[in-house]
Amino acid sequence: MPRLTPPLHTALREAVAARFGQSLRYPSHCDALEAELQKAAGSGGRRISPSTLRRFFGLVEKEGGFHLYTLDTLARYAGHADFEAFGEAVSALVRTKTPSAPTDIPELLAMDRLAHPERLLLGYFLGRVTRPATPDGPATDLALRLAAHPAGQEFFVESFVDLAYLNGAYGEVVAEYLRHKTTAQARLFGHAVLFLGEFLAEDEAAWRARLAHLRALPVPADTHAFPRGRRALAEIMATWHDAPDRRVPASLLARLQADAAAVPRVMMPVQALPAFYNMFPAGYYFFVAAALFLTSEFEALLAWLEFTAAEFPELATLEHNVYNELLRAYRAVALLRTGRDTPGFVRSAFLFSLETHTWLLDYYQVHIWLVELHFALVAGDSAAVEVLQNQISDFAASHRMPFLSGWHKALRKRLLQWHKLS
Repeated sequence: MPRLTPPLHTALREAVAARFGQSLRYPSHCDALEAELQKAAGSGGRRISPSTLRRFFGLVEKEGGFHLYTLDTLARYAGHADFEAFGEAVSALVRTKTPSAPTDIPELLAMDRLAHPERLLLGYFLGRVTRPATPDGPATDLALRLAAHPAGQEFFVESFVDLAYLNGAYGEVVAEYLRHKTTAQARLFGHAVLFLGEFLAEDEAAWRARLAHLRALPVPADTHAFPRGRRALAEIMATWHDAPDRRVPASLLARLQADAAAVPRVMMPVQALPAFYNMFPAGYYFFVAAALFLTSEFEALLAWLEFTAAEFPELATLEHNVYNELLRAYRAVALLRTGRDTPGFVRSAFLFSLETHTWLLDYYQVHIWLVELHFALVAGDSAAVEVLQNQISDFAASHRMPFLSGWHKALRKRLLQWHKLS
């Protein structure tokens, strides 16, 4: 068997993942790769068994090495003549390092030779490897250096938006980012993200001070839809919190709908990239919908989703996009809670592809649990209710987001009242 050193193994894994479009983290990914290898022109229709692919990507314990056939096939899929040519290319890249070449990872992200998709994938990889082992772990030195570097700010902080760790390492990274990037758009993005962490932590003094600062920030006409949407979410959550009846005023929703006309349009995702790298065309609309879901404004949520669908008919055919899948999940709950649907709901209708979105899944997985909790409570499935409530409570405790735990407890009370009224 050929010699496959750990650095070369890692390099080939990353090259295959880049061609595949995402990291291979689940057995189902290996099944999909097996089918794609047989269809890919470069691999010559060769077959590698899913069990071998699982060993190669570290999903099961590995004993021994890999046959040259396996390595050649993967190297060809990644765009090289064979495994030997791949090894030579990696060696050549190492040999060509000069004093003027990038020697630091933040500088590597800024290399002209890297295409935009490659920088995004590298930023994702850096986000995963710099994540602390536990939610209360501090930010790594590398993550903080990336927050201070222009390329790291764009392809790491702004693209790998680690919402689950907002009240931990990622919050530290965003604070460092704000120290170094002072554009109006960066200020809007950074402070809106930190507001979310403080609100979910129920740190009222912090989020009120942040909200005042956020409201005072300018919003230039070319500001991206995502930071605009994050600020809209902050407006809704704060207004709902302060309302005596915990309702979002219709006047605020009307203003946000009018503001939507000024939001710059974002291009549809390209096939070469995972679909949610700030290229989702309805980013502003998504964050308003998420806020209405969290505040249980279901009539308003359904109206907003209908408005979104009219503005972006292309969303009807957009698949494998975490934001779009969540909009569909929110709509399912809104239909149920407004009496337009029944509890007989098939979860897999909108969850089948969400597991592949590892960039955002940790935080938005909680939203899916909240969606499922609605249906479990209405259906009277006590076993599912207990499992979901425990999952939400565990996440809320470990990630310092008690709002989420209180939310599901209040949901049960609201649903009991809803049943009495209906």
